[in-house]
Amino acid sequence: MKELLNDERVKKALEYIRQDDERTLKEQLEMCQIPAPSHMEKEKAEYVLKKFQEAGLENVYMDEVWNVFGTIPGTGNGPVLMLAAHTDTVFPAGTDLTVRREGNVYSCPGINDDTRAVAELLSIARAMKAAELSPQGDLIFCANVCEEGLGDLKGVKHIFAGDCGLDGFVSIDNPVTGGIVYTATGSHRYEVVFTGCGGHSFADFGLPNPIHAMGRAIAAIADFQAPVLPKTTFNVGVIQGGTSVNTISASASMLVDIRSDSHEELERLRAEMKQAVEQAVREENARWTSKEEVKAEIIMRGDRPAGTQPSGCPIVKAAWEAALLLGIEPELRDESSTDANIPISLGIPALTVGRGGREGKVHTVQEWFEPVEAWLGPQKDLLLVLGLCGLEGVTEPVLEKRNRKQ
Repeated sequence: MKELLNDERVKKALEYIRQDDERTLKEQLEMCQIPAPSHMEKEKAEYVLKKFQEAGLENVYMDEVWNVFGTIPGTGNGPVLMLAAHTDTVFPAGTDLTVRREGNVYSCPGINDDTRAVAELLSIARAMKAAELSPQGDLIFCANVCEEGLGDLKGVKHIFAGDCGLDGFVSIDNPVTGGIVYTATGSHRYEVVFTGCGGHSFADFGLPNPIHAMGRAIAAIADFQAPVLPKTTFNVGVIQGGTSVNTISASASMLVDIRSDSHEELERLRAEMKQAVEQAVREENARWTSKEEVKAEIIMRGDRPAGTQPSGCPIVKAAWEAALLLGIEPELRDESSTDANIPISLGIPALTVGRGGREGKVHTVQEWFEPVEAWLGPQKDLLLVLGLCGLEGVTEPVLEKRNRKQ
């Protein structure tokens, strides 16, 4: 990393990123005003596609799920690395995306996660082209879809289906600039739908009630026990059902999130949730003498695999050193489920690293961004990708090429 920092071309690229900071912010503000809920990112993807072309990347294209790619080809037989950021946000269609400014602070839903990171991708690409930097291995820039919520990592799952040809993967998607997420917190997300015949709350009193059954299930889930290590969590995040205060609803549903760094804990809580739902249905039906019954269906809506890699492995060390060299305090973080879950679970070296600038209120409509030394984020990631891919005449690649089937 020190050798990279002393190379004149690298110095030129780092300075380019600093000088490009105003344009990076402009593109960030433009993109955060483009609605991009998971599964609805096409308009933002088209914006990125045009920007990749303007930056001079090669083989620029959008795939069938709206992932966008562009490449800086390698100069030798080095490893293939993907640098990614996701285009979707957590906010539903119709959210007010007006950018508001107060002093040097900008507010808009999705302004950071992960719009800032996509803007940093563009700056890194421009800097490398301007400084005529070509790594030993191919560097593929990717703006991928469906990282958030029920997007269920659709974008990266599509990329890693079969042999994708990648030797490493880095996602920019953390609120701490020096943050390094090297583990994969797994998650299972379920929709549980309770159904019954429904009726009038007075005239048909005595019918089993889907909402009551769901309440019994929620009470049981609330009493689940989860270990501190491996960190394991559970949550009922959304409930729906009912048409009026005096109606026995014919249906009710809830969304349940279970997370853990352990696949075994995920499976244990899944089984306990199934048991809780089944017991809740039995209790609600037994409560009444009606021949009508409540039923329940459990539908998996999200499956993010768990995984880990050593904190001292080469890709983690490279990210740590890249941050230190620029005066950024590196920090190992393990609280996230990110796009890196998929490659980590497949044994492919992968990380999620931090964005530049200051930010807060992420995932709320009060989300804000302050561009304080925001260029440090993309500068750090430029050093990281060059270290991983190698730079001819300067450094050999940190990443190893994977053995692939011929």
